[in-house]
Amino acid sequence: MSIQTHAQEQLTTDIPVTIPDELKPLAFMAGACWEGPMPDGKQVASHCVRWFMRGRYLRDRFELKGSNPPYGGETTYYWDQDAKAVKYIYWGNDGGYSTGSVKTDGANIIFDDECYIGEEGEIKLRGTVKPIDANSMSWRTEI
Repeated sequence: MSIQTHAQEQLTTDIPVTIPDELKPLAFMAGACWEGPMPDGKQVASHCVRWFMRGRYLRDRFELKGSNPPYGGETTYYWDQDAKAVKYIYWGNDGGYSTGSVKTDGANIIFDDECYIGEEGEIKLRGTVKPIDANSMSWRTEI
């Protein structure tokens, strides 16, 4: 899925005091809302991303437009000093949640150990985000 940013939906962001170096690969997403069609063409994924807590955390508010029932959630990305890893936690409005780590290979941001736990049990996921330019990225999730 290709996701584009919408200039009219730019967000005002907190002025980060110090963004941990480990979160900098995610910084391109901050301060904007990103939107793109799902593979079925019937739904649109929307991510609004901003720094909070003075740049120590990155928040991604997600909405799946066109879904029935409505679906959305929120992810918080953070540097886990003890684990020496960028981690995240996601909460879905269906009561499910997931946690995992974020890695980068220089060109891609990789979510390779996600386990979503919801009403239907556990779902193992792997995601890849690739920045394309200042206004677009690709986002792929495999089950």
